[in-house]
Amino acid sequence: MPLPASIPQAILETILGRLALLFLAGAVGDHATARDAAAQMLAAYRPETPEELTLAAEIVSFSFQALEALSQAANPDLSMNRTLRLRGSAVSLSRESHKSQRKLGQLQRARRIPAQPLPAEIQPAATAPNPEIDTARVEASPQVKPLVAKQGGQTWSQALQKRMTAKRMAEKMKKKQAEHARQTAHLAAAAASTQTAARSA
Repeated sequence: MPLPASIPQAILETILGRLALLFLAGAVGDHATARDAAAQMLAAYRPETPEELTLAAEIVSFSFQALEALSQAANPDLSMNRTLRLRGSAVSLSRESHKSQRKLGQLQRARRIPAQPLPAEIQPAATAPNPEIDTARVEASPQVKPLVAKQGGQTWSQALQKRMTAKRMAEKMKKKQAEHARQTAHLAAAAASTQTAARSA
């Protein structure tokens, strides 16, 4: 499968040039053969955008470098520390390859699935009707007018505002009363302590 022509040639050539270095040994130093091998590896992941092509290149690069690290770690002449470091590097490279593969899969699935319109109830706020206009329409409707008359000529929004104001005032009064009670209790405790000290003297 050839790589898509929609990807800019400069990006494609840059990535192929970097990946071809991984295949030079297998191509016995033939750059054209190494480049073709890199192109085939990338095409296997079916990239269609520059971002997908970059992720495919990361998958191939990380995977082959992990194999190279494991190959070096198999050398019996290496110290144990060097062998463990190479194996750790191989594991890290393999992990990064898997991350890139998951990201590529997500991008490709998102590209294949057409965008769906948002449900009406979660449309962006910019498309929502003006609440003030809606309130005016509701309050002017025949169904709401009798309720307005029962509330002393106030609209439901005015009545709600009045109730909220009364609630805030009640909460403030309650806080003041609680503060007064705390102060009274503190003064009483101080007076009791003074009396106790006087009797003890």
